[in-house]
Amino acid sequence: MKKSLLFGLLLTFGLSFNVFADAKDGVAVLGENPTEKQIQAVRDGAKDLCEDLDDNKREICVADYYAQHNLEEEPSCD
Repeated sequence: MKKSLLFGLLLTFGLSFNVFADAKDGVAVLGENPTEKQIQAVRDGAKDLCEDLDDNKREICVADYYAQHNLEEEPSCD
C-alpha cells in the first residue's frame, strides 16, 4: 500500500512538472500542434525571463527556454 501511494505521488508530481516547464511563469510546454497564441506565450516568457542578461547570456537563456518549452524555432532576443 505504501509503495502504491508513493508511486501515485511521484506520478502526480511528474505529470504536473511536465505541464509547466517553469512553475514560476506558468507557461505550458508546447504540444504537437501549438496555436500561435501558445507559441507567442513562450516567446514572451523567454523575453521576460532573459531580458536583464547581457547579450551572450541572453541568447543562451532564450535558447534554453525555447528548448524547455518545445519551441523549435531560432531564438530571438528582440
